[in-house]
Amino acid sequence: MTHPLLVLATHDDHLARRWHALGERWPIVRANRFDALPAGARLALIDAELPDLPPLGDPRWPRLAASLRMVFASSRPNDSEGLAAIEAGCSGYCHAFASLEQLTQVVDVVESGELWVGRAILNRLLRAVDHASKAPAAPGWAAGLTEREQEVAQRAALGESNADIAAALEITERTVKSHLSAVFEKMGVADRLQLALRVHGIK
Repeated sequence: MTHPLLVLATHDDHLARRWHALGERWPIVRANRFDALPAGARLALIDAELPDLPPLGDPRWPRLAASLRMVFASSRPNDSEGLAAIEAGCSGYCHAFASLEQLTQVVDVVESGELWVGRAILNRLLRAVDHASKAPAAPGWAAGLTEREQEVAQRAALGESNADIAAALEITERTVKSHLSAVFEKMGVADRLQLALRVHGIK
């Protein structure tokens, strides 16, 4: 499998050396400034400390996200910044100094078209999806699911944790995970956010 070029957008030489180890998996190019991102790039790891980085509310972010899958990497990650990065169009948010193993997983997930965020940020996104939806659920979303799978899916789409779902339905967390795996496969979704969008008829 041929992987796309991975842009390492950082002015920090120490961080660049850490990230450069990703070159075993992806072809690498470095950009020292935000405005130096190469044209046509499809995948980027962006340092939150980049000196010319525009605010996350800047309209350049969503325009860039139309063609570039971005992981926003912060040395001081927090949920508010992570949520702002995802809302700006980034596909992932992580610690800039995460281990090589975790960074590889993050970039791999984002490259595949999925979203990488922490549990707290994901739950806030799910609640926002639920709040934005006027109807409790879109008709037909549960076709092919068992009654129990529907119950689990609806609760997961509202941002409930596996432990909360297990307690509410009086089943084990392992059973919840099993039901969610079946739901994801049957519905053709990759994660809870995609599930929520489908349940609420947004996507």
